[in-house]
Amino acid sequence: MNQPPLDTPTPDSFSHSLRQSFLAGLLALLPLFITWKILALLFAMVDGVLGDSINQVIQRYTGITFAIPGLGLLVTGLVVVGIGWLTRMVFFKRLLGGVEELITRVPIVASLYKASRQVVVPFTDHSKVPFSKVVLVEYPMVGRHTLGLVAQERVSDDPTDDRMVVFFPSNHLHLGYPVVLSRQDVTVIDMSVEDAVKFFVSCGVVGNEGLVYSHGQLIPPLKTALPAKEELPGLLPMRR
Repeated sequence: MNQPPLDTPTPDSFSHSLRQSFLAGLLALLPLFITWKILALLFAMVDGVLGDSINQVIQRYTGITFAIPGLGLLVTGLVVVGIGWLTRMVFFKRLLGGVEELITRVPIVASLYKASRQVVVPFTDHSKVPFSKVVLVEYPMVGRHTLGLVAQERVSDDPTDDRMVVFFPSNHLHLGYPVVLSRQDVTVIDMSVEDAVKFFVSCGVVGNEGLVYSHGQLIPPLKTALPAKEELPGLLPMRR
């Protein structure tokens, strides 16, 4: 029985190759399609807020019979820029503070507003960021380092007391836990508080080389050490 040469495509191999090519093309176009649909949806939502009303006014007074796309988006952008400019004025800051105070008195709305402000404040108002430095701490176990924010440089006025408070936040920022640690157990790294906030919010996706540098020097790779038998797993060893 004669068999086709190895380099001759069979109907089955051609059908399989065609399916693979179609699937590869579909996967290549899918992200573009999703991105386009999301942008189109956002454009329709933002432009629809003011676009329809502005076009009706223009058509009423000018006689134009067609709608001009993008007017709502343009006006919305100008409004945002205008509000950003007004926030620099003392009077508007006081007015905005009064509005925020009213919002914080509404039970459900207050929780949503505070959570959103917790994310926005580190990017907009550096004076309200309560943390001074970003550190790496061998915590919660030997050989595992955790990124933290220095909340207090010292816990007492005693000059011999070198303990400090480090806050370990989650990606929600306002959720986490403070830990009192000795200064010798803390490594200050070359990452700004703003970059650390981005690191936490993005669940570690957004970061920079400052994560592994301290005072311009590369931090050596960690060597995992097994805890002693008398120590509980998951906890730092006791000082002896």
